[in-house]
Amino acid sequence: MKKTPATAAFASLLLLLAGCGEKAGEKADKAGDIAATDGMSREEVQAEVDKVQLKPGQWEGSFTLEDIDLSDMPGASPQMKDQMKKMMSQSSIKYCVTPEEAAHPSGRMFSGQENKDCTYGGFDASGGSVKGQVSCQGENGRMNAVMTGSYAPESYEMHMDMKMEGGPKGMAMAMKARTTGKWTGATCS
Repeated sequence: MKKTPATAAFASLLLLLAGCGEKAGEKADKAGDIAATDGMSREEVQAEVDKVQLKPGQWEGSFTLEDIDLSDMPGASPQMKDQMKKMMSQSSIKYCVTPEEAAHPSGRMFSGQENKDCTYGGFDASGGSVKGQVSCQGENGRMNAVMTGSYAPESYEMHMDMKMEGGPKGMAMAMKARTTGKWTGATCS
């Protein structure tokens, strides 16, 4: 299955950098909360993302929606949870990483868009580990996410804990996801 770079980027690292917004965040209420971030600047986040060096070439990844909580969505049935898990999970996503993207990852590579309504905090990419928080305001509410993972030039694994609140009629949901990827060759197909 061949995907666009934006889709592949979403699956590969999803929210590592959702576009380097210009806004500073706010402190979370409690340690470990998925809440507003601690106000890292665009430059600080980009400096951390620049530490992630991937090999250019063909990559293959997977995205697994491990859990989804729809209890705050009116009319959501237990079957809907299983359907969403199946629909959103992808076991084989192939994509190409250019030498430029590999050397200097950007918000566009990781999300396919520049989002000016996101704030970031706690981003750290060092020693093969990566972590961070992002909080984005959209038309249908606010999404807050915490991610942790590991990376190497030829592989990555990321765990994400996301909560969306403030949707129409007070709708909210929470998701846990995992994404992995591996470099499969220097030549893109």
